[in-house]
Amino acid sequence: MQDQDRRYARVRHTATGALAALAAVGAIAGTVALAATPRAKPHANAAAANGGATKTPPPGVSGPDKTRVSQPAVNQEPFLKAVQELVDNGTITRTEGQAVDREIVAGRVDTDTLTSSGFTPIQLQAIHQALANVKRALAPSVR
Repeated sequence: MQDQDRRYARVRHTATGALAALAAVGAIAGTVALAATPRAKPHANAAAANGGATKTPPPGVSGPDKTRVSQPAVNQEPFLKAVQELVDNGTITRTEGQAVDREIVAGRVDTDTLTSSGFTPIQLQAIHQALANVKRALAPSVR
């Protein structure tokens, strides 16, 4: 009977750890994806719905400028500083911090890669929390 209880506890702990890792994976990927997502442009029909403005230029004026304005680069520095703080406080090693930095610079933190590199679920959760805190700090306040 005791052997069966130990086996059940081991399965339960393994499942709990896997679930925590999965939650951390999704949260980190979502955090980085949101941080890298450019702001949405209003839809072309939004002007018509908001006051009836038309997109047709007045006579004698050529159409709208079709050149694309490039999106500003995402400032990754706050995210990189958050990872450096995790290195400084001993949560992750310098090598692990460099691995997370590469993921941030690439635009997506892939926790499967980090897990296969040896990160523990606790480390992944700390990384997720640090990146989420940065994201919340950078988000405009909603009134």
